[in-house]
Amino acid sequence: MLKILLNTVLRSLYRQKSYSLMNIFGLATGVTCTLLILIWVEYETGFDKFHEDIGQVYSVFENQNYADGDVFSVYSTPGPLAKSIKKTFPEIKYSTRMVTTWGQLTLSVNGKSFVEDGGKIVDEDFFKIFSFPIVDGDEDNPFNGVNSVVLTERLARKMFGDSDPIGRVIEINSKFNYQVSAVIQNPPKNSSITFDFILPFQFFEKLWEYDLNDWEANTFHTFIKVEDGIVSNQLSDQLKTYIKDRTKNLNVELDLQAFARYHLYAIDSNKMGPIWYVRVFLLVAVLILLIACFNYMNLATARSERRAKEVAIRKVVGAQRNGLIGLFLGESIFFTLIALGIAVVLVELLLPGFSDLTDRDLSLGINNINFLFSVSGVVLITGIISGSYPALFLSSFIPIQVIRGVSRKDSALLRKVLVVIQFSMSIALFICSGIIYQQLEFLKKSDVGYNKNDLVYIEMGNDFNSIYPKLKSELIKIPGVYWVTAANQMPVNFTNSTWDVDWQGKTKDSEDVLFQLSFVDYDFIETFEMDVIQGRGFSKMFGEDSLKFIINESAAEKLNMVQTIGEPLSIWGYSGEVIGIVKDFNFNSLQVGVEPLIMMRNPIAFKYIGIRIGEDVDLILNKIRKVWDSTVPDVPFTYRFLEDDFKYFYRAESRMSKIFASFTLIAFIISCLGLFGLVSFITERKSREMALRKVFGADMDIVFQLLLKEFFKWVMLSNAIAWVISFFAMEWWLKGFAYRIDIGIGIFILSGFVSLLITFITVYQQIWRLALKAPARVLKYE
Repeated sequence: MLKILLNTVLRSLYRQKSYSLMNIFGLATGVTCTLLILIWVEYETGFDKFHEDIGQVYSVFENQNYADGDVFSVYSTPGPLAKSIKKTFPEIKYSTRMVTTWGQLTLSVNGKSFVEDGGKIVDEDFFKIFSFPIVDGDEDNPFNGVNSVVLTERLARKMFGDSDPIGRVIEINSKFNYQVSAVIQNPPKNSSITFDFILPFQFFEKLWEYDLNDWEANTFHTFIKVEDGIVSNQLSDQLKTYIKDRTKNLNVELDLQAFARYHLYAIDSNKMGPIWYVRVFLLVAVLILLIACFNYMNLATARSERRAKEVAIRKVVGAQRNGLIGLFLGESIFFTLIALGIAVVLVELLLPGFSDLTDRDLSLGINNINFLFSVSGVVLITGIISGSYPALFLSSFIPIQVIRGVSRKDSALLRKVLVVIQFSMSIALFICSGIIYQQLEFLKKSDVGYNKNDLVYIEMGNDFNSIYPKLKSELIKIPGVYWVTAANQMPVNFTNSTWDVDWQGKTKDSEDVLFQLSFVDYDFIETFEMDVIQGRGFSKMFGEDSLKFIINESAAEKLNMVQTIGEPLSIWGYSGEVIGIVKDFNFNSLQVGVEPLIMMRNPIAFKYIGIRIGEDVDLILNKIRKVWDSTVPDVPFTYRFLEDDFKYFYRAESRMSKIFASFTLIAFIISCLGLFGLVSFITERKSREMALRKVFGADMDIVFQLLLKEFFKWVMLSNAIAWVISFFAMEWWLKGFAYRIDIGIGIFILSGFVSLLITFITVYQQIWRLALKAPARVLKYE
């Protein structure tokens, strides 16, 4: 049987080279796309799987409930929570807090300084919850003292070269001496928790003078590891009300998220989570593979007339229909295996570029047994689906009719349906890709409420207040530097918030209003070119401006003050007055709306210097660098453009848009092959009719118009189906954005034009080829 199959495939390849190559090309393209997507999905779903007992690890998060029914879920939790719940609940084996170091830290050793911002501050249980191997030092107790620091292999090599770092002393911010107690393996790239160094929580208290016993302040991630066999739902129910007895706000509940879901199912309100992209691209992979399968069906049946005699002779000599079905299915699977071999080569060639596009370190994964099973499944399913209809169709030929030259009268409806499905899927992908592109362009070009261009910011160390006044006075002297200010955060990702705000006329419904909070310096409003609606910004002309507040429009609406300017306002018990209202501006992704914001001066919290510069960017930056080096010689000069950070918001969406567009183009190409197959089938069926028309002097344009009219009907049906599917799919997707486009008719008209143009070219090419063929060649056996 295998020998017969091999002979059949080789004969088919030899006698019908062009069609065989198109079949293999279509299948290889579909399998290549599917493999690339499966490799990416395998990577995304493999995040954090390297941790031991990951099923026992959970992230604790808060559900903040509002009077209007909205629920705001955040990972940030109070400082005392981790240790408190460990003492209270025996089901919890270990617990840890975790926070990223606030800003850059300067690590100095042997007269060399290294500015690092990839640090984590954790409790000692961190190393018992997560499986980050210790490669040097005490595995059981990586922190062997309160002044210990753990370095990754990368940072240890960077700071100490090949010498042993254990026991070496690192000076942090020229204030604190910490001894290297352990070296930890670099976190894998598919780890949700990344870091370059780890410090104990005592460092947090020393450096930032933070009250770790404050139940009202949400700052830290809390992770727990439960005893084996504990049901998380029961523990989650017990935790729900735990925080209510310890805070003024009674609308907060605790909940648990399995750490295995931490990467894919992010609960932060500003994040959709990679699971959405995983599902979308799995769907895209299925669609492309189906398009490739349908393409094979159409191309295989398009040449059925040429294989009819082969089938008839096999039946005459005793072949049974089941045997023929198996033969043709085997032929399809064999073609799929050839396509797989080509696809593997293509994947190896395309994978580096695909890795860059997805920002992932992807590999083929031939050592991954699950991936190999997936590939085997893809090959088998593709072969069976592709060969099912051709096998049934070809095996149904009746020998006597074939020998007599009687054409089959069965309907070509199924092949037309397959082409309609192919084009519907391709057109839907085309429309979705276009709308995604339009939405991303809209977000990039939207007015955010301030001028994000030509604004440079520098992150300072924790000696900010001793350096900043002199630095600002020198920077403002540079030609081309227009404004200089300071803040605790740049207006691209505000993270500080509080409920503890009081004002005259506050009602019970206003108690659960969460206000974003930002600490800014003089000239902040001017530097960012924000619009002041009422009052003024912070200015030295009015003294220290301490306990003065600037609010945005959304906050003014929530405060519902009769005369906002001069009205008293209290935050954390500190009373002051409102001196200005600024127009709403976006300080987070445009996926979310503008929240109520209060700005105040608090120099102790300042961390960034913002600088408004002119057009001669390189010259001005060089002068800023010189001022920096003379004022802060121990700290390397590093800067960022605010506009680049704004683009970062949509980096994931932009990457996915490009990938989506690439796969859409491939789907269209494969669909064109399917259309080519159907046109070939119909023109071959009508070849005798056309030859006779030509003999009797008929104009081939009439034949062309008749065929074109029939195909245009099916393509327009494909458009109608695709338009409905893509419209509702994109409306659902756009609901995730606070600012969005309205879906216009243009993209639908464009999809219709492109699909009709492709149809016109395909039909014209086939009719023209047939028109050039002499009638005698077609009718010679009649």
